[in-house]
Amino acid sequence: MTTSIDIIGDAFVDIYCYLQAGLPSVGGDSRLSRPVHSVAGGSALNTATHLSSLLKHFQADPSDNNTNTSTVWLQTAVNEHDDYGKLLLSHANQYKIQFINRRISDYPSCFDGINESHRTDDGEQSTGHCVVAVSEGERSFMTHLGCIGDLKGEHIILPQLLRQRDAPNSFVHFAGYFNIPGFWDGQLERKLEEIRRADATSKTKSTISLVPQHDATNKWDGGIIALLKYVDFLILSELEAQRISGYRSEHDKANEETEMVDQTAAFFHKQSPSTFVVVTRGAKGAVALYGGKIVCSQSAAREIDNPVDPTGAGDAFAAGFLYGLVECDKEGTSTTSVTSIKRGLRYGCATGTCCVMISGASIPPSKHDIERVLNEMGEGDL
Repeated sequence: MTTSIDIIGDAFVDIYCYLQAGLPSVGGDSRLSRPVHSVAGGSALNTATHLSSLLKHFQADPSDNNTNTSTVWLQTAVNEHDDYGKLLLSHANQYKIQFINRRISDYPSCFDGINESHRTDDGEQSTGHCVVAVSEGERSFMTHLGCIGDLKGEHIILPQLLRQRDAPNSFVHFAGYFNIPGFWDGQLERKLEEIRRADATSKTKSTISLVPQHDATNKWDGGIIALLKYVDFLILSELEAQRISGYRSEHDKANEETEMVDQTAAFFHKQSPSTFVVVTRGAKGAVALYGGKIVCSQSAAREIDNPVDPTGAGDAFAAGFLYGLVECDKEGTSTTSVTSIKRGLRYGCATGTCCVMISGASIPPSKHDIERVLNEMGEGDL
């Protein structure tokens, strides 16, 4: 039996600039410690890459007919005719990702095998790209959305149409919500409702997850709360959780950490009681919230004193979390059980930890490195 895993969202080319010191002042200059280089990036593509790699590393021999295997699909938008688009397509091919280009254009190659009425002449629109300035272990971004700026919820192909006959259930992961204006204010919500209706008609079950990403507008809205009723797992960083929930500290520093988790749990439970909220906490690991409280947590393996590149660590975590759910699903365990969530947190923290020690958000760690970190972590805390 084949499990279908659909990753839907943003794909960019990341143009890395490693600064010797801090960012330059306005009108100033800064020296780079390495040559500028470009790699595949974007939250959805990063997640698809790490997940495909995990499946290759850990799933059983796919030639065994009795083995459950998984296929990773990526729906995004690139200009396949420019150099950036060609780089992303080559990357997807390298990691065996089934790439579905949803760029709306007059180029027939964007729509092989798909009936599509929404076409406009935007052939010159560039593939999205992002300058990543890495300085003192932190990174800053300057992004040109390009084709991603034209991607809309209505352009998404229903995952049910992509499934093989022997894949009754699927995982649908949306990444980079705040990077895609065409998903905001009800546009993705309508597609999610359509997915749930299709589930009911076909008597299948889609496990839906979503990563919001940073909001460059600093509004932290875009109708994201309204669509949570269709989402099983909201995966986000501490900072993103604070911004979306409007968290403001009311106590001293000693109690701030507990207060933040409690307020976040209460906020999201009030907004969408059926949604699990997974909050990544950097070197402190991750927690899963449900019913207004912590249901389980996982500490990171160890403190990383000198991370090589923190870019994409959240996407790597999301991939590891999804991998844990997929493996439990193959064993017949509900994806929303504590067992599945604990396994997801373990693989998420291990993959995220390994990611920060590699230069490039879409360069997956080796099986050996992931196994080493898993052994260092031990079991979850709750």
